[in-house]
Amino acid sequence: MVGYWRSLIPAVGILCLLLVFSGQNGQGSQTASEGHPASSGFLIPQKPKSMLTPAEQKGRALFAYYCAICHGKTGKGNGFNSYNLSKPPRNFTENAQMASLSDSRIKRAILAGGAALGLSPQMPPWGGVLTERQASDLTAFIRTLAKQDGGKK
Repeated sequence: MVGYWRSLIPAVGILCLLLVFSGQNGQGSQTASEGHPASSGFLIPQKPKSMLTPAEQKGRALFAYYCAICHGKTGKGNGFNSYNLSKPPRNFTENAQMASLSDSRIKRAILAGGAALGLSPQMPPWGGVLTERQASDLTAFIRTLAKQDGGKK
């Protein structure tokens, strides 16, 4: 009897896949938010479109590569390497603190490093690696972190 039920598992899985994909018409699925149910009766959520500008999207990629190791993936200052630093990295999600910083100060910290602004000398200068344009894109993305999170810890 157990063998009978085990033999049904692949068939049920295939049936579920057919039901899910039968609602797609080659243009992707439709969602309830669009007001059109999929033809199969199931609603298949779509990945939301990014609300970031092109500059912010470039900055996001730079942040993930250069900054997240210390500042964390979401900019809270809790990255993998943050625990090895004598002073915690800045939390970019704190609205009040970020509002007090000008874009030029953020960009200068990126290009010249923390020591140039009297901050942690462990924040390296990225001016030898990043261009002015990349630093501007990175600054634009960093500004979005407080807006997305609302400053919550």
